[in-house]
Amino acid sequence: MRVSRKAKQPLNVNACGCRKVEAPCNDWIALVKRGGCSFVTKVRNMQESGAIAVAIGDPDHQSGWITMYAPGDTSDINIPSVFLAKHEYKTLLYLSKIVDTPMMIVLQLDHFITWPLLDILMMIFISPSIIMIIVYIVWQLRRKQRKRQQVAPVGFVSKLDIKSFDLKKLKENEADECAICLEAYATGEQLRVLPCHHDFHTTCVDAWLTTQKKFCPICKRDITFSYDEEKIEKARLIEP
Repeated sequence: MRVSRKAKQPLNVNACGCRKVEAPCNDWIALVKRGGCSFVTKVRNMQESGAIAVAIGDPDHQSGWITMYAPGDTSDINIPSVFLAKHEYKTLLYLSKIVDTPMMIVLQLDHFITWPLLDILMMIFISPSIIMIIVYIVWQLRRKQRKRQQVAPVGFVSKLDIKSFDLKKLKENEADECAICLEAYATGEQLRVLPCHHDFHTTCVDAWLTTQKKFCPICKRDITFSYDEEKIEKARLIEP
């Protein structure tokens, strides 16, 4: 941040900025020390006193920068504010007393930024949670992909042959009951015929093929094996 205005303390009697003060000049920057009241109170008081910015310094502690939190509504504050470490505050305070002309203030990041304890704790607790969420999402996507590869598309299954069961025309080697639900076929009932020529109740085998496995429940043959893979994938893509 570069500022070409004079940084001044409000008044020696109110160096904390906890009360409004008389502006020492036009377009001034308030240099106040930490303590006595909240950060937002200091900034609000200095704004109402005519300051165009506020620099809050820590005169006692050797710790680095901290994040200035402001609970509640701060929409009425329009001026920028910054927190200064002890050595920065002391330097500006000294210069404001010996230099009587406008100064160019340049704030630069240190080579090693000292994170406040709260930020470090937040990173420690939040980072594993974020990683776990990402891992869970990836696992779910891979699980759905594997499941999708293990079942047959609804559009593909619905196009398989259907026949009407007739007990009178039943051949010796043909089944008279569904191998899935183990219930006997009734004359006129619609049966789904798989490519391996095994038949089942339509509702039974459709549910099996689209939610469990794409294999015949009897011979374990992949019902999509003998079909063009491009057609199978096309049927899978149009599946809702």
